[in-house]
Amino acid sequence: MDLIQTSFQDIRHALRQLRKAPGFAFTAILTLALGIGATTAIFTIVYDVMLRPLPYSHPEQLVVLEERVAEFRDIYPKLPMNANHFFKWQQDSQTLQSLALMEEASMPLGTSGHPLQVDVLNATPGIFSVLDIGPQFGRTFTEQETREGHEHIVLLTKQLWRQQFQSDPGILGRVITLNGFPYTVIGVMPQSFHLPVVQTIAGPEKDRGKPVEAIVPLALSKDRLEEAMGDFDYFGLARLKPGVSVAQANAEINALQHTISAGLSAEEKGTLSAELNPFQQVLVGDNRMPLMILLAAVAGLLLVGCINITNLLLARAVGRRQQMAIAAALGAPRPEMLRMAMRETAVLAVAGGLLGILLAAFLVPLMQHYLPPQLDFRGSLHLDWAGAACAFALVVAAALLAGAVPAWISSATQPHEVLHSESRLAGESRYSKRFRRLLVAVEVAVSVALVLMTGLLTASLLRLMRVDRGFEADHTLTAIINLPTKSYPGDKECASFYREFLSRLNQLPGIEHAGVVSQLPLSGDTWIDTIRISGDARAVMQIPTQHFRWMSPGYPEAIHLPLIKGRFLSASDDGKHYALVSEMTARTVWPGKDPIGQKFHRAGLMNQDPFTVIGVVRDGRTISLAKPDPMMVYMPYWYRSELTGGLVVRTRQDPTAMADSIRKTVWSVNPDVSVPTVRSLGGVVADSVANRRFEKDLLLLFAVSALLLAGLGVYGVVTYSVVQRQREIGVRLALGAQKTNIYRLVLRDGLTPVLIGTVVGIGLAFLSARVIGNLLFDVSPYNPLVAAAAICEPVVVGAVACLLPAARAAAVEPIVALRGE
Repeated sequence: MDLIQTSFQDIRHALRQLRKAPGFAFTAILTLALGIGATTAIFTIVYDVMLRPLPYSHPEQLVVLEERVAEFRDIYPKLPMNANHFFKWQQDSQTLQSLALMEEASMPLGTSGHPLQVDVLNATPGIFSVLDIGPQFGRTFTEQETREGHEHIVLLTKQLWRQQFQSDPGILGRVITLNGFPYTVIGVMPQSFHLPVVQTIAGPEKDRGKPVEAIVPLALSKDRLEEAMGDFDYFGLARLKPGVSVAQANAEINALQHTISAGLSAEEKGTLSAELNPFQQVLVGDNRMPLMILLAAVAGLLLVGCINITNLLLARAVGRRQQMAIAAALGAPRPEMLRMAMRETAVLAVAGGLLGILLAAFLVPLMQHYLPPQLDFRGSLHLDWAGAACAFALVVAAALLAGAVPAWISSATQPHEVLHSESRLAGESRYSKRFRRLLVAVEVAVSVALVLMTGLLTASLLRLMRVDRGFEADHTLTAIINLPTKSYPGDKECASFYREFLSRLNQLPGIEHAGVVSQLPLSGDTWIDTIRISGDARAVMQIPTQHFRWMSPGYPEAIHLPLIKGRFLSASDDGKHYALVSEMTARTVWPGKDPIGQKFHRAGLMNQDPFTVIGVVRDGRTISLAKPDPMMVYMPYWYRSELTGGLVVRTRQDPTAMADSIRKTVWSVNPDVSVPTVRSLGGVVADSVANRRFEKDLLLLFAVSALLLAGLGVYGVVTYSVVQRQREIGVRLALGAQKTNIYRLVLRDGLTPVLIGTVVGIGLAFLSARVIGNLLFDVSPYNPLVAAAAICEPVVVGAVACLLPAARAAAVEPIVALRGE
């Protein structure tokens, strides 16, 4: 009871003291709230992405299955699953409890015009045992139902069931139209079902921010299952048996891969291996290091804030030395004095912590809105017990960090030294002055490191956005077109639609060029193959791979893809086996020869008519801005077309004004075709660097905040120093010192810790150069211009922060200063 009474008395006393200094209280609480709120929000994101277990039973047992082909390691270190290999693993593995093979597709739902596009997961029946989850009602599908002709059954997610079928209790057995075919609903998944994006080689139709909405059986043809070295384009997921480690499973699967390699024909001979990694690790991918850098940066911001508060509390502690001296002279024990000194800090920490938690609760959903798609695989994020626990820990840490030293100094007051002081200002000890300057140096060092890292990432992003892409994005609109399978079962039917659609589209006013392509620029890759020229007797696995695109006439012109030699495809070429190749392909396949007129076959299809090269286009960066394209081959759409295609339109007017016209033109050909996405090509380019921009923007926010806080810290320290040295300044002026001497004295006193902190901060940033260097594009982590800017900014901020106190000091009237003593 006495403890509770004492605590309430301490709180009342602290509130009374803080009411007398509202400016100090407001600054301290706001600084703590910003630091704690921002750190808690970033921690929540990092925890949800990297640390929080996935929402499945025993998520540590889930592993992603990936393959390696030694012959492809320079281009693709790791590959998705091959269906043939998967079923051999499923049959022979003793370490994996269950396995699932899957791929995602976007399909039109419904038969009326303008159908809804839904994301559908095609999966083997093992998906339910791997994730250890079943439907809320209904049933799963069986192996028999994965055979061609039996696969038209579907399980709906609860969200799709509610939104599109109004939670119809009689949904089981109902026939719906999906992708143009009738599908029978056999179940509805529970609300808890959530599967992150699993598409490993991104197609143009995939909206990475959209969750899976339906599950259908993955039906594989007999030919596909018999292809020992066929396409590697499926996502594999497995559950380890209890007690089995990832290393043990890797060893067993690699032994199976060795057996598969030994049985390959001479033509397909390749060196196979496998790699199994925890599911969560694969989802985080290359984002682990940027997230840790962001967490370190926001922790640095909190540190700067706490240092500022420490300096403020030190100033208050020095100003209250007489009060503490009287308490000590009256016999107050050291622990009691320590408690008296800490009570204000405790109240500030609690108030700042509560405000910080409210701020974090607001920031987390706001930040999720700006999260890059690669990090937004959790579904809805919010502040929970983990974030609240983080905030509580930060409150305790902030209170100890900011208040411990000032409280210790206050409790160590020697009564006789203070009470016998000649000045009413009871001077500050040399130790306290040095400690305050050290704190300023530390916050400046942290600020400089943040400014330098932000500068490097900004310079890197600017270089990346200004790199020569090999195509132009201005006045260009893109769209995704999804054709229903039932209406367009083959290449000829798909090509017929695209031909008619482009003919009508080109008649619209304002259209300069329009074309379709299998993959929009900077939207991933889907078709990797090899070409064979006459006289090349190498096995298929020994021939270098090329990246293929099917396209229509008008596509290269629409993106201004430069033509080096020959000509582009034209409508009059329809039906002919013509192709375009990139410069790298021409140099590699026909070194020293004129590629125009050269012929080639797709490897493994030597019985088909050869293709003739009619044009060479410039090497660009259409797969990733960060690196040049590999060998590219552009095939005509009348040779191969697919259900999903990317449309590119160059227009003389505002591209966004064409969106409705594009949709209406598509629906004029067939109202059952969906157009889920219409956006500018510039937006596609911007989205390709969304991760880098997110990291840079947050670091910029933290760096600017830290710089401002450091400036406030310098201002506070110098202002307090001027007040403490007012008598000394008055004496100097009385003895004939010039105002320039006073300016020099104050600036030297204030800028010395700033310069020391700047040097230390540059050293810290350079020590971490190896870490941040992996995130940079065409920028050295030791870039002298960025380093110079990082040095100048805190020095300028520090100088500005010193000028106002220096002006006050130079304006001191000697007689007033001496009379005050």
